[in-house]
Amino acid sequence: LSPHEISIGGVFVPPELLAALLALLLAMITSKYLNKYQVSKKLFYPPLFMLSLVVIYTILMGFFVPY
Repeated sequence: LSPHEISIGGVFVPPELLAALLALLLAMITSKYLNKYQVSKKLFYPPLFMLSLVVIYTILMGFFVPY
């Protein structure tokens, strides 16, 4: 059985938090490249797109972070 919390320096963190932080990092990298190639100009509302990227990446990272 795997633990329900991950210990980082003696502090227990839920695996969903790690998945969300990794998803935020990936969304920031994706947004950086979209801005670099000026794809974000074609988006209706870029902050909403960023939020949706974080949600999508969080769901995807939830499959890879052990529970």
